Amino acid sequence: MNGKAYKGSITIFLSLACILFLALICAVTESARVQGAKAQSANITGMGTFSLLSEFEPKLLEKYEIFSLDGASGGSFRIQTVNYRLEEFLTRNASPKSGLLMSLTFDPWNLELESCEITGYALLTDDKGEAFYQQAVAYMKANVGVIALEELLKLANSTEEIEENQEAYETSQDSNDGELSGLEEEKQEKLEELEELESESSGSGSSESEASGGESSESGSSGSESDKSASDQETGNPLTEIAKLRRKSTLEIVTWDKTLSEKSVSLNQQPSKSSLRSGSLDLEAEHSGLVSNVLFREYLMRFFPNFVSGEAGASLDYQLEYILGGKATDENNLKYVVNRLLLVREGMNYAFGVSNATMNSQAGALATTLTGFLGIPALTEATKHALLLAWSYGESLVDVRILLDGGKVPLAKDESSWSLTLENLGRVTEVLKAGAEDKEEGLSYQDYIRVLLNMGNLSNQKMRALDLIQAAMRQEEGMSGFQVQNCIVGVAASATYQCGQVFWGLPAAVLGASGGQLTFTQTADMAY
Repeated sequence: MNGKAYKGSITIFLSLACILFLALICAVTESARVQGAKAQSANITGMGTFSLLSEFEPKLLEKYEIFSLDGASGGSFRIQTVNYRLEEFLTRNASPKSGLLMSLTFDPWNLELESCEITGYALLTDDKGEAFYQQAVAYMKANVGVIALEELLKLANSTEEIEENQEAYETSQDSNDGELSGLEEEKQEKLEELEELESESSGSGSSESEASGGESSESGSSGSESDKSASDQETGNPLTEIAKLRRKSTLEIVTWDKTLSEKSVSLNQQPSKSSLRSGSLDLEAEHSGLVSNVLFREYLMRFFPNFVSGEAGASLDYQLEYILGGKATDENNLKYVVNRLLLVREGMNYAFGVSNATMNSQAGALATTLTGFLGIPALTEATKHALLLAWSYGESLVDVRILLDGGKVPLAKDESSWSLTLENLGRVTEVLKAGAEDKEEGLSYQDYIRVLLNMGNLSNQKMRALDLIQAAMRQEEGMSGFQVQNCIVGVAASATYQCGQVFWGLPAAVLGASGGQLTFTQTADMAY
């Protein structure tokens, strides 16, 4: 009996010990499973936001290489609809057996979505189109070679010199105009004196003619020459013709034989001119600085047509010109760009003209011819400078015409690339109408557009590009209500999960440990 009792006591002891060990093992397993469930729920939340953003608008990507989720889907913007799509993704991943014949499949995580909410979202138009800028720069960094980028940076670095020359030209123009105005009174006094002398000479010649016909003939001839010098001083003066030309529209002068687009848009309906909704999620700016700005502007050059390209646009044909000018019509945008090109060329041409000895000598000689007989050295010098300014203006008209014809013009000129002679300055309109010769050395119209973009306001360029994108997308089938302010480019989400017990039953019974449904919240954010 004692032996049997001894063996039985050992069996009971081992059974109790095994139960305790099993309870401990189950508790440890359950703890590990719960930690795994937390990790799984974090993965599910991340996958949910990824799946949500995978429903980007394909036509926008195809046409402009921009990712965005349409938060309106043809209707009004409703973040609740987007939230519902996220809930569908999270529910499916949290409960993979839901709706399927998988009841016998073991799911160690035993998760169930309790609730989810989109806590923040970023829009394509936020911060003056910053999200659009970031995507455009990222695309260009992946598609522009190193050599091409170096050339673009070289062109961008030239803007400082261009702006300095523009300022010098405008300052000299204003200063010279003021100086000529100040000398106008003295000039008129000199002219009146000459007229009096001519009158006296003419009267004297008349008296003498009664006494001696031969001498009167000579005196009359001398008086006639003086009269011609005084009264016809403006004859052959190109400044008179240039002054008339400056009062005309530059666009009309350089496009007199071209047919211009008549397309127009309503500016107050454009995103750039509207009050837009704002997202609640701040995205990190990965791209900034000179290189990124140059790449963004090259993106604009790649995806938007211009006057010379001759391509038809959705709302406007001269789209790069619109990005620069922001006017309601193609014609006014081209007018803005032509005036800016003229100013760029005036500054660069003037810088060459004032430094060139031959041009200074020619201008000085003509100024002496025009004003030297008045005996006012300051007037002669001011006229010489006015001729150099006018010469730069006339040459710039020829340059702009060449660019609009598809030719090229060097940024900094030399004697070989200078087109207009001083003799032709007074009839520059005839020179333009005779046809500007196409040239292949220098920068093209597109290159000068790059220069103007680099000199322009970046925020304006972002939003005006979005104006054009919206107009283009609205022409796609089924997208007439498309708005760039509804384009979601990033989301932040919060999801709450319930985690049911799996291995907790034995520890709860043996160890007396309490347990129940576990609840935890996971967050995730993602952007294109």
